[in-house]
This record gives sequence, structure tokens and C-alpha cells, in this order.
Amino acid sequence: MAASTTEIRQLIRADRTQPDSAAVAHVLTGTLFLGVGAVAAALAFISMSFPGFIPLGYGIWRAIAMLGLLVGFGTLTLVGGAYYVLPRLTGARLWNEPLAWLGLVITAATTAAGMIVVAVGWGDGREPFGLPWWLDIPLFVGIGIPPLVAVLTLRNRTESQTFVTIPFVVTGLGGLPLVYLFGNLPSQTPVASTTADLFSGSAYLVLLVSIAIGLGHYAVVKQTEKPLAGRQLSHIAYWSLLFGAGWFGIAQIAGGPAPGWLGVIGAVLGLGLPVGLIAATANLLATLQGQWREDDHVEPVAMLSVAGLFFATVVGVLAALAGFRSTGNLVGFTPYWEGIVFGFALAVIPLLSGAAAIQAIPKMTGRGLYSQQAAARTVRLIVYGSGALVVLLVAAGLVAGYSWAGGSFTGAYSAVGEAWAPATATARLFLGAATLAGLVGALGAFSLVSVILRTLTEGPVTTQEVLVAKEEE
Repeated sequence: MAASTTEIRQLIRADRTQPDSAAVAHVLTGTLFLGVGAVAAALAFISMSFPGFIPLGYGIWRAIAMLGLLVGFGTLTLVGGAYYVLPRLTGARLWNEPLAWLGLVITAATTAAGMIVVAVGWGDGREPFGLPWWLDIPLFVGIGIPPLVAVLTLRNRTESQTFVTIPFVVTGLGGLPLVYLFGNLPSQTPVASTTADLFSGSAYLVLLVSIAIGLGHYAVVKQTEKPLAGRQLSHIAYWSLLFGAGWFGIAQIAGGPAPGWLGVIGAVLGLGLPVGLIAATANLLATLQGQWREDDHVEPVAMLSVAGLFFATVVGVLAALAGFRSTGNLVGFTPYWEGIVFGFALAVIPLLSGAAAIQAIPKMTGRGLYSQQAAARTVRLIVYGSGALVVLLVAAGLVAGYSWAGGSFTGAYSAVGEAWAPATATARLFLGAATLAGLVGALGAFSLVSVILRTLTEGPVTTQEVLVAKEEE
């Protein structure tokens, strides 16, 4: 590995074979999708509180937002991070970089087309993206290419040691197409299709978080030059997240027509989510030892990682608590679960992915971070805005659940028909406040877009890593 400086126009050559070119392109494309997803999320929040104020409605804007935030941004950016770390941790060149470029083109084009298709009403309405089957196929192919590239890169490794980042990244990349396929298999009953949708949608979220945590292990250690506190905590986080993925989706219908045993299994295995996140957070804090400042400013990679893992832990605990039948019956089919989903999609994944991107971009491009202050402002906007959004949506769900239960138990009203308005009046107050918080959270996502793009175009020149194959030394 050698060091040099570079110009931004030389980062991605026309032949697309320069080392790290595919990784840079994934991060850049994903960043653009983050802006689109943030706009769609803001419109979804507005339409949730003020139906009819803007066209299309909440359901369509939510599906578009999920496409932009989870597939366009989360998947592409984290795949770019994986393409960045794998050669450095294996000592082998990225296998078949043109194929990696093809995966980017397929995934990005399908995501953009899917947003248009869903907007014009041609989606199938299934969770979480609502894509018709003829777009499910190319998206499955697009997200199926990165695990192939990762595994075959790993096969050519020259490093004998397996770093903790590798299991997180390779397992996460391999799990994404599998859970997507599971969620889109044809089903004969609405209950089965809904169960598959909710499980695969929540598992997709947790797998993205798992990949981001793995990349964060590498980013924090390299940026702060502090050794990882403990591999054991990393193993606990890895296995807990692997077994805990997807079950908070099942919990959303535990009080409905789902089998009773499914709710019990979901409640037990769902505890793996907060356990894994707590282990990952403890490992990060022990690694940093409270020292995440550089001279007179906070180190941005550590700051984003700490904020993302703390946020993830809180959201994971809320998801696990609602996995038990007593709580699930109360908050089922309420905004409570929207708080969980948007907490991961609009806060946790941007924060953790941003940490990995900010550490990787200078090494890949020779451009340093544009502004420490802008990075700190991004964290504040995301944490305060999306944090308030989660709190208010969770509160709206609890209020709605208690209102429905209270009306039913006392016989005062049933929350249907004419009684719907008084039964949901208090919850709508929280939803209105959540809209304002969501707009601040979307602004934080835009701030992250600005930081990454301006780093790529205006960042100060710094040392760039140039990978040199071992046989060419």
C-alpha cells in the first residue's frame, strides 16, 4: 500500500479499473439517493399529519422514502464501504471490479425506476418498498452481486488473520438478497404474505445496521489508531444481531391472526437485537476510552459512530419491549412502529454509514474532510430531529393504543366509523409535532449529503492510499 495525492477528476477513470473506483462510485451514488430519500420522508411526514395537503398520500411517499433511504443510500453506501475495506483486510484486489460496477448500475437504475413506478401507482403495495415483481427481479440481481464479489475477494486473501469486520460485512451482504427473496416469494394467503413482508423488511434494516457496525469497527480503529477493546464483544454483537434480525417485524402482528408460537419465538429472539447493539456500543466506548477529541474539536468518525450506536441501542430496546404480546397488543397497528422504522432508516443508518464514509473518502480519493463543524452540525440535526421524531411517534402509538383499549374496555366507544376522530384526537397532536421533528431529521440527512459531496469536491488535499498487489511489489 502506497501513499500519493490525486485530483478529483482522476478518481474514477474511464476504464473503471482503478482500485477503489467502484467503492467511490457506490458512496457517491448512495449519497445522492440519501437526498432523494430525505425529501420523500419529509413529504411522507407532512402527508401523515395533513392528509390531502400534498398528492399521492403517506403510503406511497413512505415506500419511496424507504427505497431511497434503505436501498439507494443504505445498501449502496455500505456496499461501497465493503469494497473499500475488503482489499485492505484481505491483501487481495477486489475481485472483478467491472462486475461490481454492473451491480451498482443495476441497483441504482432499479431503485430510481422503482420510485417512479410506485409514484404513478404501479407498485404492489407490499412492505417495505412496494415494487412490482418485474422490478423485484433486477433488484434481487443487483443486491446479489456484492456478496459474490466479497466472497471471491475473500477467497484470494493473503492475510492469515480474520479481522472482526469481515464476518459482519460478508454475512450482511449475503443476507440482504436472501431476506429480500423471502419477502417477495408468492404466497397463497394474506397472513403469510404480510408476515413475510414484515419479517424481511425488519431483517433488511438490521442487516444494514450490522454491516455498518462492522465497517465502524474498522473506521474507528484506523481513524483513532486505538486497538479494538475486545473481539469477544464483537462476536456477541455479531451473533446477537444475526439471530435477532427480523423479529421486531413479526411483533407488529403478534396480536393478530399470527400463530401464538410465532409471537413467543419473536419475543425471545427479538431480545437479540438490543443485546447485540449494547455489546457493540460497549466495545466502541471501551475502545475510545472517552477520548474522541482531536485538539480543540471532536473527532467526526468517533462522534458519528458513538451517536449512531447510542441511537440504535435506544431504538432496539423500544423494538424489543414491544415484541412481548402484552405490549404488542397495545401498540400494534399504531405509529409506534413507524418510530422504530424511521429511527433506523433516518438516523441510525445515516450516522453509522456517515462515519464509515468520512473515514474512507480521504483514503480513497486524497480529499480530506471538508469541515469538522459541518460534521458536528450534521450529528446534532440528525440526533435532535430524528430523536424527537422517534419519541413523538412512540408516544403517539402508546396514546392511540391506550385510547383504543380504554374505549373498548369501558364500552364508551369503538375506534371505528364516527368514533375514529375522537379516539385518535390526542394521538394526532403527537403526530403533528412528529412532522416538525421529521423535517429537522430530513434536514440532518441533507447536511450529511452536503458534507460528503463537498468533501469529494472541495476537501483539502491529503494522502491517498494506493493498493499494490502483492505479486507486483
